[in-house]
Amino acid sequence: MSNPHRNKKELGHVDHIWEKVERTLDDGFSYYYMVCKECHEVRFPGPQLQSLQDYSKENLFISVQDWILLLLYAGHEYIAGITHYQKMLFIIFYEFAPEFNIPTENPGFYGYKYGPYSARIDTAIEFLIQHNYITVEGRKSSSKERFYITEKGKYKGKKIFNKLSKKQKQALVEFRKFWDQKTTKAICKYIYAKPEYEKYLDKSLILNELFPGRKLYRRRG
Repeated sequence: MSNPHRNKKELGHVDHIWEKVERTLDDGFSYYYMVCKECHEVRFPGPQLQSLQDYSKENLFISVQDWILLLLYAGHEYIAGITHYQKMLFIIFYEFAPEFNIPTENPGFYGYKYGPYSARIDTAIEFLIQHNYITVEGRKSSSKERFYITEKGKYKGKKIFNKLSKKQKQALVEFRKFWDQKTTKAICKYIYAKPEYEKYLDKSLILNELFPGRKLYRRRG
């Protein structure tokens, strides 16, 4: 399965409608970001982003970019395909991080051709590739695409990994091992089967392939 990038024209709107979202962590640290009510794109004002980066140097707070590296670092081989990568990260953000109480940046997922998708993740991956933390082999946006972590990436990944507790580390390694053994179709099917994720399926091109005859019952509007 491929996962082509989404552009503003495909989103079907011209102007963002921004909404402020405030967050306070267990230790009292507060920050906010802006999220578009139409496309769910997330943006951090400069001072807020800097504040988060400073906080994460001494505390546990995992950014989108850090999770991308962590997921590669926790395995022994490559991750196969951007769709598989995106879907593993979706489960990380919506299930793994909350379960293990890991404060995490909002990646701004929205529904697209293969279900939940985050443009922020794609942008972060491109940044990590350009700065030699990740390398890629195979045809882009295809099942043959392979993502590898470089030595530079391993060095940074280890620093982030060491912020996790022993339990969190073990769980992340097991998470990576489990989903490495599954196909892209299997991970998509896992996500599509959950009622709470139905809001990400409106634009899916593979719903009928995964669940023949299934309709979405979520009320529109």
